[in-house]
Amino acid sequence: MGLRGPAPKPTSIREREGNRARRPLPAHEPRPQLGEPEMPKYLDREGRQEWKRLVPILLSIRVLSTADGLELGNLCQAYSFLVQAHQAMRLASKGGGSGLLMKTPGGYVQQSPLIGIINGQVEIINRISREFGLTPSSRTRIEALAEPGDDGFEDELCG
Repeated sequence: MGLRGPAPKPTSIREREGNRARRPLPAHEPRPQLGEPEMPKYLDREGRQEWKRLVPILLSIRVLSTADGLELGNLCQAYSFLVQAHQAMRLASKGGGSGLLMKTPGGYVQQSPLIGIINGQVEIINRISREFGLTPSSRTRIEALAEPGDDGFEDELCG
């Protein structure tokens, strides 16, 4: 059974908002170090390329920590599976069909199983992308971790 209720608001956001709910803040919440995690060895070529594309983006918006390797690896491998399914569908459509439909051995026409794979990978990619703030709406809900020595003083002066 999964966790109940909405995901808790990150402590860093509660602190910046002034802890409006007046509930005690977690005293021993882990705060992983910002930085690039080690790339998982299971990533294939396409997954490694996606890793190399995403890491600079996530580092620049300061949401990637050294503890995020597994989740980022899952995102990159799901992307790789999505690309493979699209390539297989294109290959199937070159045989004269649309790639969307296939004939069963009994002669019935049905939807290609590749569509289910594509839909599943898109769902995984969207879910993990939201965790990293990689969708337009999720960026409004994520607060980037401050860089070491960043006390926000300059932002108050400029903004």
